[in-house]
Amino acid sequence: MKQLLWALLIAVFLPILSLPDSVEAGEPLPNHYRISNSPYVITMDGKELYHVGTGERIPLSTELDLHWSNDKNAVMSVDGQHLVLTIGCGICSTSSYIIDLDGQITSHRVPENYRIVGADVAHDRLLWATWTEVIMTNLQGDVIWKRSDLGTAVTLSTDGQTVIAAQHDLLKIDRVNAVTGETESTQTFDVKVQVRDKEALAFDGVIAYPEQGYVYLEATRQLIALPEWYDVQYAEEDGFLHWYSQGTYGVLHTTSGELKTYDPIVYPTLFPGVLAFSDQTIPLSSYKQMPTQLEFEVDKGANTEGDPYLYVDRAYPITFKSTNLDGVTETIPFERLRANKSNEVTSPQVFSYVTDVNYDLTYMGKTFSGTLFSYNVGDVSIRKFGLAGEIVGQTAPRAGVTVRVHQDGKEPIQYSTKATLSGEFRMTTERLAPGTTFTVTSLASRTAVYRKTFTVPVPNPEANTIEVLEDSVETGVMFKTVPNGKIDVFVKEQFHSWYDTIQADASGIARVTGTVDPLAKGVSVTYAPAGTEGVEKELVVFERAEPTFTFQVTPNAGDTTLSYASTAKGITYKTYVNDVFVGDGRTLVLPKTLQDGDVIRTVATAGDRSTTTEHRVVAVGPTILQVTDVAMTATHTVVSVRRDVKADLQFYINGKRTTATPVSSTRFTVPARPGDIVLVRLVRGGQKLDTRLALPKVTFSNIRLHDEQKTWVGMVLPNSAVTLQNGSTRIASGKSSSTGRVVMNLAPQPIKSKVTLVSKRGVYRFVQTVYVKAGLTPKFTVTTPTSSSRSVTVNANIDYGKVTIHRGSTLLASKMVTSKSTSVSMAAQKSGTRLTVRMTTPKGRSQTIYVTTR
Repeated sequence: MKQLLWALLIAVFLPILSLPDSVEAGEPLPNHYRISNSPYVITMDGKELYHVGTGERIPLSTELDLHWSNDKNAVMSVDGQHLVLTIGCGICSTSSYIIDLDGQITSHRVPENYRIVGADVAHDRLLWATWTEVIMTNLQGDVIWKRSDLGTAVTLSTDGQTVIAAQHDLLKIDRVNAVTGETESTQTFDVKVQVRDKEALAFDGVIAYPEQGYVYLEATRQLIALPEWYDVQYAEEDGFLHWYSQGTYGVLHTTSGELKTYDPIVYPTLFPGVLAFSDQTIPLSSYKQMPTQLEFEVDKGANTEGDPYLYVDRAYPITFKSTNLDGVTETIPFERLRANKSNEVTSPQVFSYVTDVNYDLTYMGKTFSGTLFSYNVGDVSIRKFGLAGEIVGQTAPRAGVTVRVHQDGKEPIQYSTKATLSGEFRMTTERLAPGTTFTVTSLASRTAVYRKTFTVPVPNPEANTIEVLEDSVETGVMFKTVPNGKIDVFVKEQFHSWYDTIQADASGIARVTGTVDPLAKGVSVTYAPAGTEGVEKELVVFERAEPTFTFQVTPNAGDTTLSYASTAKGITYKTYVNDVFVGDGRTLVLPKTLQDGDVIRTVATAGDRSTTTEHRVVAVGPTILQVTDVAMTATHTVVSVRRDVKADLQFYINGKRTTATPVSSTRFTVPARPGDIVLVRLVRGGQKLDTRLALPKVTFSNIRLHDEQKTWVGMVLPNSAVTLQNGSTRIASGKSSSTGRVVMNLAPQPIKSKVTLVSKRGVYRFVQTVYVKAGLTPKFTVTTPTSSSRSVTVNANIDYGKVTIHRGSTLLASKMVTSKSTSVSMAAQKSGTRLTVRMTTPKGRSQTIYVTTR
């Protein structure tokens, strides 16, 4: 009725709203055991039937043991009112359970090798298959008929009257009378099927063979191959067979055989009438509303157009857009997504302060996760707009600043810089005409962002009353302006130019000198009162000074590079070693290493003046060698060193030089074993510097842990501090003995946890990482008791867990296990009494043995 009302509402309002159909989602399925061809599942606690479409729960009259180690097989009766379930295990007989949809259960014992493949409970018939036979019994297990000449990919037709029996290679399919067991017709096929496990499923008018990848249509007796068939699932509804395999969703018309396939990006589980996902269920008829594309969207309508940032105290609606199999794009309300444990967003998302907010949301089993970043609203002001080729402004201290200059019909030009500690920024640009717009974005240390568009104004010039007192290169350019006034200057020479704002002293004097930038012949200086536009004046400097420079680092023997430093810019360099030209430029990579006694001659030129200097290279020995870490294993050692990088690094093991493999610039692997003597040596300029390492002699253990382990005993570095860590959490610590033996007590760790063992003594370290594995499954033997015995002895492969002894449902004894041999006391039992002895670990791993009292 609810679906009918939804259909009527959609039919009325769809033409008006032009919205796509919505899917009525149901609750996600509980942990369950699935039954082929049935809309019901059995909850894994064995207590209820659960209808995947309606959510109806039916209590069972008998609790079923659905332990993962049990062999389980189930079908739904063709009358649609019963389920037949078989449960068996390797050391016990198999039981069949007939479950009425009112929850009542009846059970019978069946042979272990029987596999239930069809049921017609209303007519007292059950269909079984072994590896060699097809068997029809009544509900009590009495054989009605059996045949060994049929294939065992077998099922019961949906009317219950016919057995469809196929050879496992599908070359032949027999139709057999369900009552008499006689063959009514046989059909052969020319197919190529990879031989796999035998399996068949019956639907309304169609038989599916999941392991072979074929479907048999009863109406037309066609055998149709599926394009994808690995781990295939099926569900039938209204004359169509739905199937899903490896990302392909198919819909097959059971009468005509027409097949359509789709490629959703979600992974459904198919039930009659329902598609199930980890977070919800939807009607099978709505399969076309599975998505082929999902997009996470944050509505930034609260911002100015084009502003991509998220701000504090603004509301940002969050939605998803889904492009579905039917081609319709729909907006998915935030409420239809399941928020996972780590999700922190809501819709609309409002940031109350600058923070990072994680989103972790699931829709139809598809998970979206990431981080949203929020900012305060910052500020930007402009005091110089670029008419002279420079933008000057104020923003947050040390903020990153980006300017995008917009041009009619052209791509914007982008400039970037960083504000000073006081928040001032300067941007050298092209000269910007009045009316030009540019957008400034200021981002301050992930806390504040500001975006604003400015327009270059028409300048309102004021008089340039600055007087030039001198323009000699040797003394610099000297200006006279108002006391403490500021002057914008633009210095330009042939290959270089720069802007600056200089401040006059109390007498109005301001200077531009060669310490700021080279002032060579022909250099022009444009100047104007700071912050003005259109009143610039220009002078050309005639004289210039000789260039001065120094080495950034004094060259020594063993060096392979040279670099120069100067307070002036625009100087050119030519460098000679022993009168051989080796290159020009401020930084050089030399063709060969400098040697003791080499003479470096440098000629620096600025304009038509030059300076020549010479430097004689001397040998320098290694300056520093420090071993900071020695990471040992049973086969090799990684040595970390802090060293003079200009010296040659060498390693010796027991007096013999060895080859080291670099791990990084400071870490090196050498084939040194515990007990070896390792010598680390630096050689430079004929001098050497040594550090000797005596590796502790110890046989290291290989750590192994399982999820029920409480103690680890092993060999590590002698007299070392030892820790066990799960990620950043320390789970055990201790100290090893003088022989390296250590005993660690720890809480059991989860399976697949990554646990790291660290043994450290001084610079010596032994580190090993292991992933926690599943604990052992108990394996034990029990002494056979006599009628006078008052105890039994359990000998097991583990020394923990609990032993219980039952006679039927009566508990006779229980005892916690502390060793691999445990004596359990109990009352004497009569001869012939069958006892159930079970050993169970804290994690629920168990083994059961049956013994009979002699």
